Amino acid sequence: MPVLDIVGLVVLVVILCALALILARQRHMLHGPGGIPLAVRRGTRWLYGVGLYDGDMLLWYRAIGIGTRPSRVMRRGEIEVLSRRAPSPAELGSLPSTAVIVDVRDSAGDITLALADGAFTGFVSWLEASAPRF
Repeated sequence: MPVLDIVGLVVLVVILCALALILARQRHMLHGPGGIPLAVRRGTRWLYGVGLYDGDMLLWYRAIGIGTRPSRVMRRGEIEVLSRRAPSPAELGSLPSTAVIVDVRDSAGDITLALADGAFTGFVSWLEASAPRF
């Protein structure tokens, strides 16, 4: 077997293993306690990922990647919901029609989230369960 074929086969196996790790990571986070599918808008693009409730924090991990640190951390006491709406016709190509678009503000700035309807209900309940602000 030529060396070039062996190198190509090894590269293919490494790529397949990386993809399997990414999918296993997503599945583990979504099926664990507090995991929800959550998209975040950056500019005009939606970035898909997984949100994990961890006490008073909502941790957001990008869908593609093997990193162990969250891409965004939102603290419950700092989140302010600015608005809620259905996806616009332009967004329906990227999001399901049943998604709920939520504009929120926290200490890091304004951010737009897209959640499933049931996940939105859980998000609002989680926010309301926080200690009162003074």
